[in-house]
Amino acid sequence: MQFVAACRKPQVFCIITEYLSDGSLRAYLHKLEHNSLPLQKLIAIALDIARGMEYIHSQGLIHRDLKPENILINQDFHMKIADFGIACEEAYCDLLADDPGTYRWMAPEMIKRKSYGRKVDVYSFGLILWEMVSGTIPYDDMTPIQAAFAVCA
Repeated sequence: MQFVAACRKPQVFCIITEYLSDGSLRAYLHKLEHNSLPLQKLIAIALDIARGMEYIHSQGLIHRDLKPENILINQDFHMKIADFGIACEEAYCDLLADDPGTYRWMAPEMIKRKSYGRKVDVYSFGLILWEMVSGTIPYDDMTPIQAAFAVCA
């Protein structure tokens, strides 16, 4: 997602990004009503997300909350990674931060509060692929906490 500008005034911080008119990958998948994506479309989406992750990681950052809600779609149907609210520099990620990310898409090492790196984004990407192929949300029959325990078992 392209950064445009930022402003800061007392008690206010504003970030301006490009406008992505076509919503999130979550909304797009929801419209499919639990059907999987056609292979060509799945590959195109996966490559867009992978390229975005490659760029983020090349900048020394870890997103830590990759999920379909944080993948936005532009007017040309290209995916853009958004919501860097809990992203961190790989060298300085705080292992003790309160529950970073979303349990259902969170890598086991994050759940267990062990040392981690950019591979946690790759794990989340794998779950996004799972959802696109299967048409179901990972661990859909479990609460987020149950999913976390299942992943760590």
